[in-house]
Amino acid sequence: VAALQVLIDRVDASLLAFSEVQTAAINSDVNGTSNAILGNILGLTFDGANETAYQSAIAAEASIADVAALQVLIDRVDASLLAFAEVQTAATNSNVNGISNTTLGNILGLTFDGANEADYQAAIAAEASIADVAALQVLIDRVDASLLAFSEVQTAAINSDVNGTSNAILGNILGLTFDGANETAYQSAIAAEASIADVAALQVL
Repeated sequence: VAALQVLIDRVDASLLAFSEVQTAAINSDVNGTSNAILGNILGLTFDGANETAYQSAIAAEASIADVAALQVLIDRVDASLLAFAEVQTAATNSNVNGISNTTLGNILGLTFDGANEADYQAAIAAEASIADVAALQVLIDRVDASLLAFSEVQTAAINSDVNGTSNAILGNILGLTFDGANETAYQSAIAAEASIADVAALQVL
């Protein structure tokens, strides 16, 4: 009977703990939602080192239906932290082998364009370090803006129409150096080109 009581008490504690997690999600208030609470939930596996990340993820949910849903959320957080650590290591070592759209897709809250994978890899490799996901998002946004700007320059050359091709556009192209005082001359040179293959060709121009 004592063993049965222990089991019943564990079930009660588990239900109470999960109820607290559900309330934390609904109220976006994870005060008190700790490793101790998660540890009381029967069948739940987690890494105590990721407590703060779990709290943020729980707070971001509108609701958590059941323990299975909580486990999925925790697994996503673990995968996100692992993926971001891989990106940080890639930046530190200037080695992006294995850093793919799949890696980036595992990072919670990160938005990116899968078509730009190679450009993201190059940008990550060029960084000495990446402090956090917000810094990685800034880098990805800069890459996206750079590719868009260069595409606009290419279109301007093809159409011999440089309306809108300004210092602001050139300034968005990563790795490009130019003198803003020469904007009009650049526009004329771009318009005179049939095409511009890449940023290196634009820099030569």
